Amino acid sequence: MATKVTFELSANIVAEATAGILVGEFNNWDFNNGISLKKQKDGSLKTSLELEAGKTYQYRYFLNDGRWVNDDRANNYNFVSEYQVENCVVAVPAATETVVAPTKAMVAKVSAKAVAPVVVEEVKTPVKAKAKVAKIEVAPAKPAAVAPAKKAAKKVSK
Repeated sequence: MATKVTFELSANIVAEATAGILVGEFNNWDFNNGISLKKQKDGSLKTSLELEAGKTYQYRYFLNDGRWVNDDRANNYNFVSEYQVENCVVAVPAATETVVAPTKAMVAKVSAKAVAPVVVEEVKTPVKAKAKVAKIEVAPAKPAAVAPAKKAAKKVSK
């Protein structure tokens, strides 16, 4: 599942640069296919990407004044001894499952389709919100089905 991640390089780091690109593990560090950054009114540079949830990615910015710079708001940094640089690290949060509490209409729909009596109880959902849900109770079998067998047993014993 993809998650939208916004990358923003602050104006104090951008300084006199007017444009830049974002490169990283998400584009195989391909400088020729760097993601363009858009200049903001406050002087910062910004872009957004869809990245896979639950993963971490290393990245850096290259500005049009020839500087490679790091994000001062990165989640972490990773030193790469081969190039003697620190890469920025972004941790994309894992996707969370959305829990929807049943509505009155859902409970009514279950109640209308049930063949056994339905009892509605108040329960707590995993997100600690109170919701009404249907609890189906199965009614015991009626003893009327046994009565003819008793009459037949009396006739045989005579």
